[in-house]
Amino acid sequence: MRDIREVRAYIDAHRQRRQSNKVLHGHPSPVFWLDRDVPVPTVMRSHRPEGDGVRKRINLYVGTPYCLPTDPGRCGFCLFPTEVYRDRQQLDTYLGYLKREGEMFRPYLGGAELSSIYFGGGTSNLYKADQYARLMDIVRGVFDVPPDIEVTLEGIPQTFSHEKLTAMRDSGINRISMGAQQLDDELIKASGRKQTADQVFRTLDSCRRLGLPVSVDLIFGWPNQTINHMLRDLKALVDAGLTHLTHYELNVAGRTDFSRHRREELPSTRQNLEMYRIGRDYLVSEGFTQVTPYDFQRSGSLPSTYLYEELFRKPLREDDGHLVGYDAWGWGFAGISFFFGTPRNPGWAYMNQTRVDDYFRDLDAGRFPVMRGFRYSEIDLRLHLLFQELQSLEVDRRRHLALVGRDAVDEHRPVWDALVDLEWAAVDDDLITIEGDGAFYLPLIQNALAHDRLDAMRKTRRAIGATGVPASGALDAEQRQEVVPVPAARAS
Repeated sequence: MRDIREVRAYIDAHRQRRQSNKVLHGHPSPVFWLDRDVPVPTVMRSHRPEGDGVRKRINLYVGTPYCLPTDPGRCGFCLFPTEVYRDRQQLDTYLGYLKREGEMFRPYLGGAELSSIYFGGGTSNLYKADQYARLMDIVRGVFDVPPDIEVTLEGIPQTFSHEKLTAMRDSGINRISMGAQQLDDELIKASGRKQTADQVFRTLDSCRRLGLPVSVDLIFGWPNQTINHMLRDLKALVDAGLTHLTHYELNVAGRTDFSRHRREELPSTRQNLEMYRIGRDYLVSEGFTQVTPYDFQRSGSLPSTYLYEELFRKPLREDDGHLVGYDAWGWGFAGISFFFGTPRNPGWAYMNQTRVDDYFRDLDAGRFPVMRGFRYSEIDLRLHLLFQELQSLEVDRRRHLALVGRDAVDEHRPVWDALVDLEWAAVDDDLITIEGDGAFYLPLIQNALAHDRLDAMRKTRRAIGATGVPASGALDAEQRQEVVPVPAARAS
């Protein structure tokens, strides 16, 4: 956008709209991932680029397709692709295909350094206790897994048990992420889940006894939720001694039940902003530090109990004076992969099949189970890295300039000028800092930063025509958002 007035007009026109996918952001949205012929061997070889002096490590995501059936479907709000869980046989079959995909990629990734492992979903705590050792053995069949690596598994309260958590720990999983969403037994019924607050606290107690760090997701802006509901849930988790909490706004988009049938029960964007402010201030008053717009870490607790997410926010970083790139490999159903290069060779992103039958069919045919992808340009890589670093609520200008060859302020000066006027950001010679309500509006800020580039990409997409548009079965969120989720939690 050309000047501050144009940016202000854009912000004023959009600030009361619901912004979908408020937790995890990148550039561009999968709606622009139009390449149906991703050269996977070439992309894999770029994991170790020659001549760029970048050492590469892998941030590994392993997906599980299945979720318990709910009425409404997908818990009423989930925008991620999932399949309905029926029985153990589905999981046994899926693990066999997961192993086959690993064997296809072993020539390219075998021996790669792992930085973290994240088991996501779907619902990755649906496995039976004896299957977690098999799951970890499949990973060890491709990678050397260091004994001290962070290995996270996410799931929902009703499918954790002390027996399962013990098996997880014994197999090498050492961190739990629990998608509670609500502690109020009545409010959670809107999702169709058969879940109780007691299950949340039993899981926390088991994790404590087993020495497993645990983080919990809560959602605000839920149907019929009040500020008192929200504060009661936050206080209960604070009093339980939780050290990491993700407190994020409900995503309302796509063809979900909450979007289509429950909008009249939802708080307004203005009310959600008030909930955000009150929740943030409460957690800070209780000794938590805000590390992203929606992540809060108890001050003085052990550092980096969310390494997987942290590495996504800074996929290129200095380590002992050397530049290290943290690529992400999404293994399994609907996995999303990012193989970044440098401004000279910016790299690729791609997603795996989002229908489990298509995933199986590709592997049966000896094909990489990739649905479509996106080859980064220099400007797209710059925007993605900027978006990710903004999740940490500040951008080191000198570091960004050294990485991509452009100053983040000079490249987007009208946007930063408008944000400073709004008191959503502060800018000096060293840092861009997101302040005040800027964290709540970060998706809007990101869309303003990418406005001109997204306009150009929309024109390209229209020129390509309908055949380039994502097939049905891709992320429902694509229909409404201009930001891309990284392959992490929040689906559960």
